[in-house]
Amino acid sequence: MAALLRGTHIGLPLPIDWIDILDSRRRDFLKIALLAGTSLLAGCRSRLSGEGGLIRPPGALPESEFRSACIGCNVCVNFCHSLKYRSLAIAASWRDFGTPYVKDMRDYPCTLCMECPKHCPTRALRPIAMEEARMGMALIDLGLCLGWNGDVCLSCSKACPMGAVIFDFHPGDWGNQPYINESCKGCGLCVKHCPVGTSAVKVATWESYGRLKESYRSEVQRVLGMQQEERYAWVYERNLPKILEAGKVMERDFR
Repeated sequence: MAALLRGTHIGLPLPIDWIDILDSRRRDFLKIALLAGTSLLAGCRSRLSGEGGLIRPPGALPESEFRSACIGCNVCVNFCHSLKYRSLAIAASWRDFGTPYVKDMRDYPCTLCMECPKHCPTRALRPIAMEEARMGMALIDLGLCLGWNGDVCLSCSKACPMGAVIFDFHPGDWGNQPYINESCKGCGLCVKHCPVGTSAVKVATWESYGRLKESYRSEVQRVLGMQQEERYAWVYERNLPKILEAGKVMERDFR
């Protein structure tokens, strides 16, 4: 029967070139399906293992509760875009599909206007004060930050809406050495205004930060405790080539 159907279509013989075309398309379909399935499984493994994570709008419930409460109505996203902020986007991954997140902190961080929670119909985003926001935790890459490599840079701290509440400094011979404490709101304004080309600041979810907090703090203390000769090598041999490669974008500097 299979052999008979291979050469016919609704009982009519098919030209041999059409048979070859159909066979080719069947093979292509199977390849695409196999690749899609492999990608989906890889994505599932990544998400289930807790890698990555999305930065939610301010006022979001804890992640599992947020995904249950959010109905994907896009009201928060539309409101954000109507204010010309363009901070929020809609997730397309299988687990987070249809839910809002801050997509591009380098160019469109959250401004903490605190308007989107006011319009959430399900209270997946709770109306809160700016001081109560806990979107994520900003971390400074000590190897890229100008203030940890012989310069004085205040752009990130000036851009921060909470300023001195969030930033601690360790001024010394090697710069003003900024440090972001756990009062951070995770808005990403510091990410946008870092003048290093690739940005020396990244925002992690609180879950991710919890996993790397101790190692990050240990690295800060290790660098602060370096002797002059060791610090010289760390800055000039290890870090400055990377900083020069990344470049400095003066337009990013907060003024």
